[in-house]
Amino acid sequence: MPTQTISLTDGGEFADSAREAEYRAQRLPEWTRHARLAFLAASLLNILFYLSDFRFHGLAHFPAALTARTAIVLASLACFAAARRVREFRGLALLCAAWSLAVIPASAVLVSPRTDIALFIIFVLPVIFYLVMPMSFAWTLAAGLGCSLATLAAYMAGGPLSATGLGLVFAMLTNNVVLVLVLTRSNRMQRLEWAARQAENAANAELSEHRQMLQGLLKAVPAPLVVMTGDGGRLVQANDAARAYFGPALAGSPVLVDCLHPADFARLTGCLQTEDKAVELETRLSLPGGVRRDVLLAATTTMIGGRKILLLNVVDITGRKEMEARLEWLATSDPLTGLANRTRFFAQAGREIARKKRTGRPLAVVMLDIDLFKQVNDTCGHEAGDRALRAFADLCRGRLRGADVVARMGGEEFAVLLPETDRTGALEMAERLRAAVEGLRLEGLPLALTVSAGVSEVLPGETLVDGAMSRADLALYAAKRAGRNRAVLYGEDPDAPVQGQ
Repeated sequence: MPTQTISLTDGGEFADSAREAEYRAQRLPEWTRHARLAFLAASLLNILFYLSDFRFHGLAHFPAALTARTAIVLASLACFAAARRVREFRGLALLCAAWSLAVIPASAVLVSPRTDIALFIIFVLPVIFYLVMPMSFAWTLAAGLGCSLATLAAYMAGGPLSATGLGLVFAMLTNNVVLVLVLTRSNRMQRLEWAARQAENAANAELSEHRQMLQGLLKAVPAPLVVMTGDGGRLVQANDAARAYFGPALAGSPVLVDCLHPADFARLTGCLQTEDKAVELETRLSLPGGVRRDVLLAATTTMIGGRKILLLNVVDITGRKEMEARLEWLATSDPLTGLANRTRFFAQAGREIARKKRTGRPLAVVMLDIDLFKQVNDTCGHEAGDRALRAFADLCRGRLRGADVVARMGGEEFAVLLPETDRTGALEMAERLRAAVEGLRLEGLPLALTVSAGVSEVLPGETLVDGAMSRADLALYAAKRAGRNRAVLYGEDPDAPVQGQ
């Protein structure tokens, strides 16, 4: 099956409009459910906020706030009801756009009194438009920017500008830049994952079709074909492809005993005795010269000349197995560093937590973050930053145990899963890593690298690693606040000299 190049736009959408339309059509039911939940949540939350609005009762702003809140509730309920009739992505996107046009002006009215909660809302509300509403990238960008501009303008117009007014503008700009980057990355990852699943389904369908064809074309395909006595003990005939493939192994008695595991051969012949149809078995052959190949054996029996004959057709699937292993590696590894990605980290963490529950042995988590990594990119360029990340990954691989799992969680943030390790041992390991990074020198990189680390242990009764990671994150932030280049154990004083120093 030819490899298809996946071309994406700057916004993370498929450059091929037909492929993007197919992707949207498949995701439409899920997106519709999410949109309806968002509309319902918006209406319910704003109904609850009516209570908050009554603190303005008797003030000039109260009628405007009540009207704006009512407009949001009505628009949300109307869109919630209308979403049930959506049958295509464009209709859903138009519905979300209409909701945005109603909600943004009303939200601007609500934040104009410049309360503390209004300040919170002007930064949180754009997230809904960037990450929740299912629209095209261009429409999403317009809605997010429009929401930010409208609410910020209304907030700042609600009174005289303070000394932090310019900072508020820059903070809003930063907020939008980050949200656009998150939106773009989310679009890219979701579409790449979808494309990978499509390719996998196509490959599986193709393999299934091939297996069915083998049932009727065993004697015609130019593939290794071996004809043996019914018990598999003596070779009757083999085609040229089989002789080239197996070599001297065909001379064995019983046939193939040196290249096929006896248990697999017994299973194959046993199935043929109990099933009146062709049998398929995936196994591994050991060929002369120490060569090992993955194969699909298709076998059937028939009566020729009054005796039972076993026909064995061999399809080499080594390339497919290698591709499957490669795809699995790509799906569970970070392409830059070769470390595990978030998917593999959380999967392994689930297995280790289950094992901890059975054995009672400790399990610890370390969160690591390269200090001031942005300076490396800004000063030396992104290529140098990539080399630094790879060097850090190599250092981790060289200093951690085989059972430990180190993963790149994103950017310059890493996580380490330490089975059979308590919080003290994890802190010691984190300190060793920190010291090793401190002594790391890279050619062409004048800046010294340091890392900060947060350490926590999975607590008894926890079924997910999220809690330990959150605690380790808090310890990591403590290490950052305490001056960076240190390891901090969750719950300990980050300024104490015993912590990573």
